[in-house]
Amino acid sequence: MSQRTYDDACGAALAMDVVGERWALLIVRELILGPKRFRDLRAGLPLASQNVLSQRLRELEAAGIVRHTVLGAPVSAPVYELTDRGRRLEPTLIELSRWGAGQAAPEGAGMSTDAFMLLLKALYRPQDVSLTVHLHVGPDTFEVVITPAGAEVTRGTRATADVTITAAVATMRAIMFTGRTVADGDVEISGDRAAAELFFTLFGI
Repeated sequence: MSQRTYDDACGAALAMDVVGERWALLIVRELILGPKRFRDLRAGLPLASQNVLSQRLRELEAAGIVRHTVLGAPVSAPVYELTDRGRRLEPTLIELSRWGAGQAAPEGAGMSTDAFMLLLKALYRPQDVSLTVHLHVGPDTFEVVITPAGAEVTRGTRATADVTITAAVATMRAIMFTGRTVADGDVEISGDRAAAELFFTLFGI
């Protein structure tokens, strides 16, 4: 935990003592969909300096939110991952993402791949639709399973997809929120094109 404290017994204040420092919650956001190496965290949070990111990770480890571990073979790489306590922050992050989506973003502001995937969960508008979509974004692949109950997002793929979409985050955001279509940008579609068009209409503020 940071040395700074609100010295307040309110649960919200106690939570902010742990995750209220700059970058702390965004580190949690970057780990929601699975463990990452330090360099991958830096790639998702490019404006956080190496020293600040290291300090926040130490604080989150001390608070039992994050742990430093080693992935097994064949990767065998040191990574950071959320503890069970850390994963319980996901609903809070989804609500914050939903609430903040109504705010105007600074001009030119980017969005990490994991932040976009969390946004899908936050902005899904429940409909009587069942759809499995694979999203390829750079080196990452995600599976989005749409049901009337919600949108579930996982890193990697487990099921056969109705459609596979390859595009940059900025392109997919533009299709969702600016009226562009899948035919207007740098988008590759494999499978049911109608399913791809439907997918981008399922999310909104």
